[in-house]
Amino acid sequence: MPKLDLNEATVVVTGASRGIGPYIAGSLAAEGAKVALVARSEPELQAYARRLSESGPEVVAFPGDVTSPEERRALVGAVERRLGPVDVLVNNAGGDLQREFHNLTEDEIHGLLELNLTSAVMLTRLVLPGMLERGRGHVVNVSSMAGRVSFPYAEAYAAAKDGLVAFTRVFRADYRGRGVSASALIPGPVGEVGVGARTADEVGINLPPVGLVSPARIAKLTVQAIRADKAELAILPGPGKFLRGLIDRFPALGPALNRATGTKKTMAVVTEYRERAARLAATERSAREEAAR
Repeated sequence: MPKLDLNEATVVVTGASRGIGPYIAGSLAAEGAKVALVARSEPELQAYARRLSESGPEVVAFPGDVTSPEERRALVGAVERRLGPVDVLVNNAGGDLQREFHNLTEDEIHGLLELNLTSAVMLTRLVLPGMLERGRGHVVNVSSMAGRVSFPYAEAYAAAKDGLVAFTRVFRADYRGRGVSASALIPGPVGEVGVGARTADEVGINLPPVGLVSPARIAKLTVQAIRADKAELAILPGPGKFLRGLIDRFPALGPALNRATGTKKTMAVVTEYRERAARLAATERSAREEAAR
């Protein structure tokens, strides 16, 4: 497939207000792309769009909820009117509640699947006809190593993220030779802005530094995946790549490593913190509803 020129290409990045999203958007803007930043957090999104626009490329904030079918359709229409037809879609929106699976409600599980999988599939469906008509386009799906390494307390999240890899593989095969392709990025736990940072902020405990990936590296590899039309990129530092191969061959190794490195113990503390927060929020919600009667 011919290489896709990112200069002046219209790129949509979801989940662009925090985590690795701003890094990915910044790397694409540095290539000369016109970037549409998408997230629910409007103040952060607008501020980051202004900062990126100072360096030259057109970067526009499009606040919205990608889990809403109506907002997804409105988003694509707004981007195309402002920046032109979508050439690249980066499905980066995601997140996890990091609580014990049996304590999640059905609505919470549906929400996790919608955010981490369904929204990406449906956004791809919305931009695909235009890509096929023009004979060019690329979709980047940001997955996770969570399922591969049995990351603790992430059942629904891991299921959704592994689903993204399967979706990418079939999509890539089906549209081969038609100018449209897709890549799956599969990073391990992210340092600085990812699960490691949230854990430190919430409970004052750092995840073991083994296997943490820098957001800047993920952003750099996103650009490489588009340019070189990479099918899948497993992003783990140093010996992490070797470990990933071993874990794929011997699945029981993942949980054993989580225990040995202290990850299981750390995430148990985080999970308990979040369970207490969820119970408190439910109690406060019930009190407000009772007072309103």
